[in-house]
Amino acid sequence: MRYYFIGRYREIDKDLFVNAQEQDLGEIHKYLQTDAKLCENFKYKVFDTRTKKQKEDPFHSVSRASARFDELTIYRFWKPPEDPHFPHEITHLVAHTWGKSYFWQVELDTYDNQKIERKIAMLSTSFMQEGLAIAVDEIVFKRKLLEGKKEKFVDEWCRKNESRLSSISLKDVISFDGFCSIENSIVVPFAGSFSKYLLLNFGVKKFKRMYVALKETLSPQENIAILERVYQKKESQLLREWYEYILDFPQTGYEA
Repeated sequence: MRYYFIGRYREIDKDLFVNAQEQDLGEIHKYLQTDAKLCENFKYKVFDTRTKKQKEDPFHSVSRASARFDELTIYRFWKPPEDPHFPHEITHLVAHTWGKSYFWQVELDTYDNQKIERKIAMLSTSFMQEGLAIAVDEIVFKRKLLEGKKEKFVDEWCRKNESRLSSISLKDVISFDGFCSIENSIVVPFAGSFSKYLLLNFGVKKFKRMYVALKETLSPQENIAILERVYQKKESQLLREWYEYILDFPQTGYEA
């Protein structure tokens, strides 16, 4: 990756940051079985204030870190002595190298409460993109998911939200409109937990085949049909087996 530091950073802090990203990228390559050569053109733009990041980010997102697929670039606000490790956005870019992207027109919210229209080079759907990155955060790096200033492993979040999740189907969330219609505290842990279940029980190779076939430009029904075809199971069966899986998750600690 190529790195650009915008703001005041000491050389020792730049080195710390770069080493952390390269270490994380290596672990992600290894787990996701991705050719490192495909990621040689990744860029990382690091800003010493959140405002700078938000203004320079092409989508003007409120987030501290954002991956932009068109330019294979991560925009991130980071200031020492914060932890330099944040593999989540790197996973997004690595997964984007798995296949040929499609273009998707979408309206997005900005940090200053505006709306912008963007044509995005996409792979998969928002639900699976976010689910994969969260799952890799946990499986590879043992990182918990932060929601509402609390950190828990994703299966713990899902057990907590059991009553709400029982009324949600994959068809409800697998595409963008449905994914955005449910509050983050419910749908984000679900995306991560379900992706983690698929990865650990059926493997990376099958997950990649499913991931690249899904599209926001398809209907939810079409995306579910792809999921069922790849895994040779009905949506209801996958959900039932996922639910049984999270009930087996240990109450404390992590077990992959």
